[in-house]
Amino acid sequence: MKNGILLFVVLCFQWTSAQVYREIQAPENIKTIQLFNPQTNDLTPVIRLGSEYLILSFDDLNQGYKEYKYKIEHYNADWTPSGIFQSEYLNGFSTNYINNYTNSFNTYLNYTHYEVSIPNRDVSLKLAGNYVIKVFTEDENNPEFVRRFAIYDSKKVSIGISEERALGSGDMNQRISVVAGSAQMNLTETPDGATLFIMKNGNWEDNLVLKRPQFMNPSQLTYKDQKILFEGGSEYLWFDTKNLDVAAMSTERIFRQDSIYHTVLRPDTPTKHLGYFDNADVNGAFYIRNIKTPDQTRSGSEADYTWVHFALDEFDDENGTKELYVVGAFNNWQLLPAYRLKLTETNYWETAVLLKQGYYNYQYAVYDKSTGNVSYSAINGSFWQTENIYQALFYYRPWGHRYDVLVGYGEVNTRN
Repeated sequence: MKNGILLFVVLCFQWTSAQVYREIQAPENIKTIQLFNPQTNDLTPVIRLGSEYLILSFDDLNQGYKEYKYKIEHYNADWTPSGIFQSEYLNGFSTNYINNYTNSFNTYLNYTHYEVSIPNRDVSLKLAGNYVIKVFTEDENNPEFVRRFAIYDSKKVSIGISEERALGSGDMNQRISVVAGSAQMNLTETPDGATLFIMKNGNWEDNLVLKRPQFMNPSQLTYKDQKILFEGGSEYLWFDTKNLDVAAMSTERIFRQDSIYHTVLRPDTPTKHLGYFDNADVNGAFYIRNIKTPDQTRSGSEADYTWVHFALDEFDDENGTKELYVVGAFNNWQLLPAYRLKLTETNYWETAVLLKQGYYNYQYAVYDKSTGNVSYSAINGSFWQTENIYQALFYYRPWGHRYDVLVGYGEVNTRN
């Protein structure tokens, strides 16, 4: 009987450990989720162990305080739970209340703005690695939403990352090279211990995972291969709703209906065959701003919401086998029904999304139902000249360890 119970426990642990992180769609009342590093002022949720922090913020359109809680869990390089004890990776309690909240002020659409810093006086993280934060009200196994972030140890491994034009690829791709070096660690002590994760513009879904370097010695691993390629893509499209009284350059008109703003953007046109166009962007990010608020730190509770109407004037869905979405950091690049464009009577592909005032980058993504592939370049093309930021996260599992450690991090801007 005891052996049977032990076998059941082992099998349950193995099943739990095999569960890979997955996105959870937030309910309609939860909007404007941001998890970012204020020290770098971008939306890449990666911080240095012991010296930086993250801010998680979101709005609840069902105005009035709710007892939102959060829980932090440790994950491996492949985004499966590490299974280590809570006391091994954090000080304090992994589950805490989000006590910092503010009701909206001087807005047509009322909401409550919530915010929490990680780490804080209630919890600090001890290990470098991957983490997931769950936000919930009652049941941690049924969260309102989840987000992932990473903490790296800057003292272990230095990361050199570079980018170059990928010749012979039709002027579409950018090639990435990475060198991981350490004067403290033997990087070949565990032959299969290294994992290199490269992502583009802070989008966890747009990535390459490399397990084997091309060259290695105990103090240095070199990842330099003709196949380490990313589509250059195109510069992001943008719109500006900081001022809802005056239309911005990309806005056709603004009106108010049923006590809520509507912002109609100028229709976009596919530019895939028109060549590269150099348009300044913020690599898919978005920033909450209200031009009428003197102190922009108060925009979290003083920026209003507006329905943003997107339109594309030409798209071939190939008899329903392809779907068109608008994506960016504002929706975590997720292809969700609310962001899908459909053909209307005006002969435009359109959708409307409720978004908070600010400055936004966006792009169009095409989902191929027959293959399951997603293309970010099908509408506006891909060019080697495009300005992008690539992030390299280097994980290592030393001999005898039960989990992966994020021992190095580096970034490269293709214009530098």
